[in-house]
Amino acid sequence: MDKQIETWVASCGRCQETRPSPPSAPILEWETPRGPWSRIHIDFAGPTKGHTFLITVNTYSNWLEVSAMKSTTTEAVIKKLNKLFTTHGLPDMLVSDNGPQFTALAFEKFLAERGIRHALIAPAHPAANRRAERKVRYTKNTIQKIETGDIQ
Repeated sequence: MDKQIETWVASCGRCQETRPSPPSAPILEWETPRGPWSRIHIDFAGPTKGHTFLITVNTYSNWLEVSAMKSTTTEAVIKKLNKLFTTHGLPDMLVSDNGPQFTALAFEKFLAERGIRHALIAPAHPAANRRAERKVRYTKNTIQKIETGDIQ
């Protein structure tokens, strides 16, 4: 009998419309960054117009770095981050999603060798990486507006 009721409720459109939504996960509040480049958030934007970009956000100043990527492999990300770290210095913490590039052993080793703490956001909760997510949206919208020229 219980199974029949569950099946009936699951197929009832009105029941589905009026049922309460599951509670959303609380948004993680990050501590205030102590200075420039102390915490950075990274993510990919694209492909947009055939290009993929590594988005890096400095949470202290909200400074945005957009790096064109020919590949999104772990090795390519490490190479791009090395270039950014040469320019800006090493961050204390790097925040990313759980993409395979960011969870690879080589990536973890790269960060550990430089004393950079790695914070992975909870799967299916991109709001925890909202700094990068907003900049991804901004970058995609901006690139869509470019009509001519080389976007790299």
